[in-house]
Amino acid sequence: MGKYIKFFFGSLVISFIIFFIGNGVFDGGNHLETTILSVGAAIVFLLSYLISQIHHLIDLVKKK
Repeated sequence: MGKYIKFFFGSLVISFIIFFIGNGVFDGGNHLETTILSVGAAIVFLLSYLISQIHHLIDLVKKK
């Protein structure tokens, strides 16, 4: 179980780094920036969870 938690946090950190680097490059000064950042952060969190769950399912299938 610890392997999947490390995988989750690793993908979460890498995704946030890429997300904020991309935000710095495409900074437009829009008023909706905080909303876009909040939604983007939620999407990154959910996709990191989904990636770790898929990794767990792949390992379960390999064992059978």
